[in-house]
Amino acid sequence: MRKSLLAIALMMLSPLLDSHEFWLEPLRFQYKVGDAIRVRFRVGENFEGDNWTGNRSSVEQLKLFYKSVDDDLVSLLPDSARGDSLTLQFFDEGTMMIAYESRNKYIRLPADSFLMYLREDGLQNAIDYRAEHGETDSAGKEYYRRSVKTIFQVGAAKDNLHSKRTGLPLDIIPQAHPYSLKTGQELPVKILFKGAPLKGALVKAWHRLNGKTTSTDLRTDAEGQVSIPVSLAGRWMLSTVRMEREPRDSAQWQSYWGSLTWGYE
Repeated sequence: MRKSLLAIALMMLSPLLDSHEFWLEPLRFQYKVGDAIRVRFRVGENFEGDNWTGNRSSVEQLKLFYKSVDDDLVSLLPDSARGDSLTLQFFDEGTMMIAYESRNKYIRLPADSFLMYLREDGLQNAIDYRAEHGETDSAGKEYYRRSVKTIFQVGAAKDNLHSKRTGLPLDIIPQAHPYSLKTGQELPVKILFKGAPLKGALVKAWHRLNGKTTSTDLRTDAEGQVSIPVSLAGRWMLSTVRMEREPRDSAQWQSYWGSLTWGYE
């Protein structure tokens, strides 16, 4: 670890399969130099959640990005102990980003529940495939993994870290700095799946302010881009899902769940 990262204490938890979204949630998104920064791993619905539970065996990658630094945090995770957060402290100003990818988990859903989930997340490719192959009334069996990240600010100095590719399979990348936006501006975002633009993807923009959550559904264009109408208050999360037909073992599908959080409180 670098000198500007004084201490990291991590405790983590395994996903709750009946919950939908998964995200990283700092207690605040803007800090002074030297502040303790606590980042929670959250799982739930409607941008409200509980602490996630797991340990090192659940993690494919967990990285901290700042300036030109790319720190692997996996070795700091406990082998078996459980908890819910990580704590950071920086003595340099700058934009910081944490990226997390889970290992595959298996889930089996009844046919009606699986169809409802596919509809809710705009996964028409899977709906059409199941209809064409007589699988609509069959249970949905899939492996899924999470690709999530958060961007927060320490001090006033900003850089281009927000646009850095993280190596996550499903990567939601702001094309403008979220903490440099002016009132009335939109946040342009590009979504990559395995390094290529993800076109036609349903993107949910979640906004939480004063204890209430609102959401907007948008779709990426042919270049994998979408513009998010943003107000400079409260907390924001973007989420999207990619589903691919990939029969193996006892599953027929592989899904990738992505999210990005930032905020102004």
